[in-house]
Amino acid sequence: MTEKDQHLIEELRMNIRRLMESLDASKSELIAVKEECRNLEERFVQLSSENEELKKRYENLKVAKVLAEGDPDTQAAKQKITKLIREVDKCIALLNQ
Repeated sequence: MTEKDQHLIEELRMNIRRLMESLDASKSELIAVKEECRNLEERFVQLSSENEELKKRYENLKVAKVLAEGDPDTQAAKQKITKLIREVDKCIALLNQ
């Protein structure tokens, strides 16, 4: 073997060593990224569940507000419905006579 061949072989060995080190670093990074991804997925599931619970609570609060007596629009609607029911009752009473 010539000196040139020896130099090429040594250069090849160094390149292989660098590639192996790069591969090891990439494997470690991949493991870290997978762990972070798993943690983010768990957090997403947790936040999705919390979001659904908050949506339910918000809907319940909206229903409670509608049922509350303090809303003038709701009171006006209730009074109108009550008036219509009384008129229907009067009509039924007249028909029964």
